[in-house]
Amino acid sequence: MSTARKYLPAPLPGRESAALDQIRTAAQALLAEGQQTEAVDYFLSALAAVLRRNTELELLLLKLRRERLGTRSEKLSPEQLTLLLEALQQQLPETATEPDIAEEAREDAQLDQLIERAEEAAAENGAGDTARPRSRNWHARGAQREVHQVDVAEAERICPRCGREKRRIGEDLTHRLVFVPAHFIDREYQLAKYACGVCKDGVTTAEAPPAVIERSTADASVLAHIVVSKYADHTPLQRLHRIYERSGADIPVSTLASWTAAVADRLQPLADVIKERVLRAYVVRTDATGLKVLDPDSPDNIERGTLWCYVGDDRDVLFRYAPTGAGESGPWQCLVGRTGFIQADAASVFDRLFNGQAASAVEVGCWAHARRKFEALRDTDCRVAYPLQLIGRLYRIEHLADVQQLAPEQRAALRAERCPKVLDKLKRWLVASAQREPPGSDFAKAIGYALNQWQALTRFVTDGRLDLDNNLCERQLRDVAIGRKNYLFAGSHEAAQRTAVLYSIMRTCAQHGVAPLPYLTDVLRKLAAGWPQHRIEELLPDRWRALHAASAPPT
Repeated sequence: MSTARKYLPAPLPGRESAALDQIRTAAQALLAEGQQTEAVDYFLSALAAVLRRNTELELLLLKLRRERLGTRSEKLSPEQLTLLLEALQQQLPETATEPDIAEEAREDAQLDQLIERAEEAAAENGAGDTARPRSRNWHARGAQREVHQVDVAEAERICPRCGREKRRIGEDLTHRLVFVPAHFIDREYQLAKYACGVCKDGVTTAEAPPAVIERSTADASVLAHIVVSKYADHTPLQRLHRIYERSGADIPVSTLASWTAAVADRLQPLADVIKERVLRAYVVRTDATGLKVLDPDSPDNIERGTLWCYVGDDRDVLFRYAPTGAGESGPWQCLVGRTGFIQADAASVFDRLFNGQAASAVEVGCWAHARRKFEALRDTDCRVAYPLQLIGRLYRIEHLADVQQLAPEQRAALRAERCPKVLDKLKRWLVASAQREPPGSDFAKAIGYALNQWQALTRFVTDGRLDLDNNLCERQLRDVAIGRKNYLFAGSHEAAQRTAVLYSIMRTCAQHGVAPLPYLTDVLRKLAAGWPQHRIEELLPDRWRALHAASAPPT
C-alpha cells in the first residue's frame, strides 16, 4: 500500500461514493487533456460547495437545538455568529462591500479585553457584583438569627488522664437553616370600659388599634401579604384561599378580592405621586401590554384592555389602565404636552407625541427592537450576521461603561469615542444592502426599520442619561405577563384600574430594591393611623428605604 493511499478515508456508500466517482472522473479527464489548472479549480469549487453545505447544516443544527430546548434568547452564540459570517462572506458578490471579518474580530477582542480588565479592577476595588463577599450562609442572609449555646456534658469535661476539670478554650460554629411555617394569629383586643357610678353620664372606652379597612378584621400584615402574593408572586386569589385555609384561616375569595380593592384605594395617593415624579423625569420610557377584563356588556363577556407602563429617571414605575389600546386613552392623555425625552418603539401610536399633535417630545429609539428584526431572520438569512455583530458591539461598549460605573458625562465621552465608528459601518452596510434588496422581503423591512429610526436610534451617543434600549420598561411588563397567565383576567374595568395602582407600587419597590411585604405592612399601618396627605411622598419606596436604612441598628 502506498503512503498516499493509507491516508485516504474509508470508501463511502451510496450517493456519496457516486458523487466522488463523478468528481474523480471529471478531474481525470481534465488532467488527460493537460488542463492541470482547470482540474485544481474544479476540485476547489467542489470543496467550496461541500464547505458551504456543511455551514448550512451546522446552522440548521443550532436552530433545531434551540427550538428543542425551547429558548427564545436573542443572544447570539459565538459559534453561530461565526458560521453566519462565514456563510455571508461566501454569498457576497465581489462588487459588494465585504466586511473585513478579521478586523471586526480584532475590534471585538480588544473591547472584550477592556471589559475583562475593568471587571478585574472593579473586583479589586470592592465594587460590582463580583466583589460581594461570599458567605457560607449566603442563602440565609435575610433570615432571623438565633444563637443557641451548646455545652459539653459535665461528665465529658473531666480529663481522663489526670482527672482535672477541662478549661473552656473557645467554640466551633455550625448552622442549621430552619423553616417555620406561616400561621395566623387571632388577636383579641379587650377594650376596657369606664363609667362614673354617680353621674352615670357616658362611658369611656379604650381606643382600638386603627383599622386599614373600615369594619374589617384584616391587619395590615395580612393585606400586604395578599397584595404581594398576587402582584409580586403571581398567585391567584383562588389559590391563595386554599393556602390560607391550610394555615388555619378560611377566608372566602370574594373577601380577598374586596380587601385587595380596598388596599388599592388606600394606595392610590402614592400612585398619584409616582405619576407626578415620572412626568417630571428627564426621560420617560413607555410601552404597553394587554389585559383581559370581564365585561357583561361585551358580546363575548370579555374585553381586551391595555396596561400602559411609564418608567422615570429614578426608576419610578407607573401603570395606567385603558379599556382599549388607542392612544387617546393612553400615552396621548398621560404624556400630553411633554417636551422632554420619550423612549419607545416605533409603533405609530406614539407618533403624536413627537409631531406636536399631543406633545412635542424628543424621540429616543430602542436598539433592542431594531436588533429583534434582524434576530428573527438569523436562522434563514445569513446576511443578518453583520448587523447583529455591530449592534452587539454597541452593547459591549455599554457593558464596559456599566462595569466602570461611569457617570453620565463619562458614559457620553466613552460613547462618543467608540460608537460613531460602529454606527457608520452599520449605516453604510444597511444603505448598500437596501439598494440590492426587494422592498417586500423581511430583510428589507428590518433594514427599513433601522434606517427610518436612525436619528432616534443614535440620539443616545451624545447623552449619557439616555439608554441604548427600552428594556427597562419592557422588564416591568414581564410581571403582568406572568400574572395574567395565572389569574387570567381582571374582574371589571374598575378592578383593572386598581391592578394598575398595585403594579405601580410593586414594580417601583422592585426597582428600588425594597422588600414589598415589610414596606406595605408599614405603609398601610401609617395610612390607617392618619398619615398627613402633605407628607405622602415620604412613604414612596425610595424614601422609605432611605429612612429605614438610616434608623436600622448597625449589624
